[in-house]
Amino acid sequence: MKKQHLYLPLAALALALTACSTPKMDSADLKAEIDTARAGHYGQAMLHEEMSEEQLEVANNVLNHIEQGYYWNINEKQTGLDAAKSAAEHRLESEKEMCMWLTEVHKQNHHLHEPIHETVAYFKTASAIPFRIKDESIAHVAHWLHHHPDASATVTASTDTVGKPAYNQALSERRAQAVVDRLVSKGASASQLQVKAIGEALGPDNTPNQENRVAIVITSHPGYVDCPNVK
Repeated sequence: MKKQHLYLPLAALALALTACSTPKMDSADLKAEIDTARAGHYGQAMLHEEMSEEQLEVANNVLNHIEQGYYWNINEKQTGLDAAKSAAEHRLESEKEMCMWLTEVHKQNHHLHEPIHETVAYFKTASAIPFRIKDESIAHVAHWLHHHPDASATVTASTDTVGKPAYNQALSERRAQAVVDRLVSKGASASQLQVKAIGEALGPDNTPNQENRVAIVITSHPGYVDCPNVK
C-alpha cells in the first residue's frame, strides 16, 4: 500500500510536468486565414448573414417556448424580441455588403449606358432627304435601343434661316421624322423615339448654313443601379 501511495503522486507529477512542458501552438496563421475569409464586402456579407441566423435561432426558440406553454421567465420574451431585432439588423447589413460586392463585380456596367450624342444626317436647303447620312451610327443606335427597351432617344432636327419660319418649322419636323424612320427600320421601337423639331437655328436671317441643316440623335438610359431598394 505504501508503494501504491508513492506511485500515484509521482504519476500525477509526471503528467503535470508533461502538460507544462508542451509548447503553446501558434494560432496566428489560423487567425489570418479566418480574417481572409471574412475580408471584403462578400466576406462581411457572409459574416452578417451567419450572425443573423444565430440571432434568429434564439428568437425562434423563445417563440417556441411561448407557444408550447414553456414561458416561465419574464425576461425571456424580451430576449426573443431583442434577438429578432438584432437578426433583422444583421440581415440588412448583410444585404448592404452584398450590394457593395455586386457593385464591385458589375462596375463595368455603370459605364455602358453613357449617352450617345451624334449628328447623323445632313440636308440641303429646303430638303428633308439627307444627302449625307451616317447609316453605321444609326444602325448602332437602333441596335442598342432594341436591346435596351427601357432606353430612349431624341431626334433633334433644325434648319438654317433661308425661307419662312413656319415652313422651316415643318421642314425640321420632316427631317427628324426621316431619321426616326431609319432608326425604326433598323430595329428601334417607335415608342422609344422622341422628335424634337426646333425649326430655324439661331443666326442672321436668310443665311444658308450647313451646320444648321442637320439631325442629331441623343440617347438616354435610366442607368445601371445595383440594389436600388437597399438603403
